This record gives sequence, C-alpha cells and structure tokens, in this order.
Amino acid sequence: MSTSHNPVMNRMLPSTVKANQAEVDAQFDQIVSSQKMTIGGVAIKMVGLFALLLAGAFVAWNITGNNPELGLGLLLPTVIVTLVLSLVISFSKNVHPVAVVTYAVIEGFFIGVLSFFFEAMYPGIVMNAVLGTLVTAGAMFLAYSMGWIKVTSGFTKAMMFALIGYALFGIGNLIFGMFTNSAGVYSGPYAWVAGLVGVGLAAFCLNLDFNTISKGVEQGLPRQFEWRAAFGLLVTLVWLYLEILRLLAILNRR
Repeated sequence: MSTSHNPVMNRMLPSTVKANQAEVDAQFDQIVSSQKMTIGGVAIKMVGLFALLLAGAFVAWNITGNNPELGLGLLLPTVIVTLVLSLVISFSKNVHPVAVVTYAVIEGFFIGVLSFFFEAMYPGIVMNAVLGTLVTAGAMFLAYSMGWIKVTSGFTKAMMFALIGYALFGIGNLIFGMFTNSAGVYSGPYAWVAGLVGVGLAAFCLNLDFNTISKGVEQGLPRQFEWRAAFGLLVTLVWLYLEILRLLAILNRR
C-alpha cells in the first residue's frame, strides 16, 4: 500500500510523518472496506430474515389451528401488506431495513396460514415442499457457483420475457377462473405442466439473485444494499416454496 495518496507530498514529508500517513491511510481503507457490501453480510441478514419468517409462520400456524376462520381472515390483509412493502422496498432509492424486516414477519404469517390449510388437505405436503425448496435452491446455488449456469445478458432477457409471460398467464387464468368458478388451468388435466413451469421459473430466478449479489460485492456497493439483496433472495425462495407447494397439491389430487 502506498504511504500517501499524494505522490508529491509523499516525497516532501519526513519518514515519521510518512509512517503516520501510511497508518492513517490503512485505517481509512479498512473503514471504507467495512462499509461495503459483502457476501457474508448478505448471508447474515438472510439468516435473520429467514428466522423472522419462520417465527411469523409458526405464530400464524398456531393461530389458524386454534381458529381457522381467523387464520383465513388474515390471508388477504397479509397479501396486501406484503405487496405494498415489496413495492416500497424495490422502488425506493433508499434502503429501508425496517420495511424488509416487517416484510419477512408478515410474509411468514401468510405462509403459515396457507401452509396450515394445505397440510390439512394433504398431510405431509408442507415438509415435502420445504425439503423440495431447500434441495432446489441448493442445486441452483451449486450450478451458479460452479459456472454451469452463467447469467449473461441473454439469460437475463430470456428470464424477463418468461416472467412477464408467466405473469400475464396468471392474470388471464385468474380472470378465466372467476368466470368459470374454477382454478382455470390448474383445475384441468394439464395443471401439473403449469405447476412445473412455475417451479422452473422460480428456481432459475435464484440465479438472477445470486448474480445480483455477486455484482453488488464486485462493484463495492454500500453495506445497506445487503438488506435489499437479502430481501430479493427471500422473495424468490418464498415464491419457489409456494410453487412447489402448489405442484405437490396438484400431483396429490390426481
């Protein structure tokens, strides 16, 4: 490391001053580095958010078990709150850790209630969905880490088009279901195909999250962006869990 950021002053200063300057420079560089985004920082925040989500799910599961009607009544409010928080976190220029933490807890409530009803209909499905989520996420992380899946501009564009198409399909299927009083495609003989597509999209979206984290670290983004990165990864994992849960439900009713 150089003893001074100014080469002219470096030649003029006595050796003792140079040594002091070098120490100051080293301390400054250390402080700056500690304020940058790191993979470890994202991992710590992700673990914390996941713990909060599980805590919320546990509470909601027990509430629903004691009072199913109350649990059912929590579904719509939690969806609305998490949607609003997602928009705030995603599009705000500043990172809001409180909003991210609140999202994790409320999302946990939603998952807890929904999982309770799925478990009541198909015993054992929740544990299988959790295991499926962990295995799939682990496989995607391994594939990304080993370079088997490369997040290029082409890959990103393809995923964006696929996500837009899937969103339009979901909206269209919802409208169709409202008019036919059914689950639309998900009530038909090829529901498993739609379910499998959803799982695949959610799984491959994890690679976009991994790439976002890697790029953020490489670019030296401020440390507070660890919250946004952890939030994005949590959202995708929740989506993956819900898609696997739905696919397992479809396969169980066949």
